[in-house]
Amino acid sequence: MLHIIAKLGLRSISDAGLGDYAQDKIDKINAAPAFAAVDPSTATLQTKTDEYESALVKSDNGTVADTALKDQRRAELENLLTIQAQNCAVIANGDLPLYLTTGYGARDTKGSPTGHLPAVTGLNLFYGNSPAELEASWDVMEDAQNFTVQVYTDIANPDGSKIKEYMKPKIGKKKTTLDGLPSGQMVFVRVRANGGSTGFGPWSDVAEKRVP
Repeated sequence: MLHIIAKLGLRSISDAGLGDYAQDKIDKINAAPAFAAVDPSTATLQTKTDEYESALVKSDNGTVADTALKDQRRAELENLLTIQAQNCAVIANGDLPLYLTTGYGARDTKGSPTGHLPAVTGLNLFYGNSPAELEASWDVMEDAQNFTVQVYTDIANPDGSKIKEYMKPKIGKKKTTLDGLPSGQMVFVRVRANGGSTGFGPWSDVAEKRVP
């Protein structure tokens, strides 16, 4: 069976073109019943796309703050697109023609010699530099392409109480910021490695901390 790896090419998409790119995926997934349960949903992606387009308009001849908001909204939209594309690959379960109906591209479907990835170890949480932020670190995993980080409120029901999900690159010995969290809330965090053709590794042990 093929291991489908999503290929988005977001860095090559201009600010003006990103909204159209996202709308194309929304329309194609809405027309594909097999992806009705995609996560994040097309409704969630539509809301973020609309927020981005609004911020983009305001940033034209706007203030420095308007440009910063546009950049933030772009990062949020790119994160949702990346997570959605990977979930589409999981739903397609090796059926490349089915996956391609979503509008997302694919690459490297031949597998990887590294084998399946292990669980992430050494997950630690720290207070961030601003309110509503935590920082996280974990042990280096060279074979991972990137990492999925989930933040949720009910340790017994991660998927049902998820409040944030991030796609993070390799962080080495550095920490990565988890922003936009609810201040004062006790949260639980888990992370898993994404290995491309090797699929996802298992979730790490859970870490917990109260958001400042």
